[in-house]
Amino acid sequence: MKSVFQKVSFGVLALVMVVFGLNKFLGFIPVEPPMDPTAQRFLGSMFTTYLFKVVAMAEIIGGVLLMFPKVRLLGWLILSPVVFNIVSFHIAHDFIGNGIWIIPSTVFLIIGFWLKNDLFKLVKV
Repeated sequence: MKSVFQKVSFGVLALVMVVFGLNKFLGFIPVEPPMDPTAQRFLGSMFTTYLFKVVAMAEIIGGVLLMFPKVRLLGWLILSPVVFNIVSFHIAHDFIGNGIWIIPSTVFLIIGFWLKNDLFKLVKV
């Protein structure tokens, strides 16, 4: 049962990251701007610079890597600053928002708990 739950968790997080990463390039899911003026300025600066595309590429690459067991840790490590930024942004500026950010953030932490042994092996080297 644990293995099935792990596979589903990896699949869900990978799918969410790839879909939202591709959405940044293709725009197939409409996203409402946040209410907070500071958040609007922050996102406006992201849209007008290279940062938006870098984040999108990190989401896509990290999500794809999560699907393959040998490189899951690398995918998780690539996604860690992205998820940290998502959580920080929503806590600081758009907490009420749509709330969809809570699910992938929680799944990301659960996956990190499962991958902790691989991370400790990597650090021990």
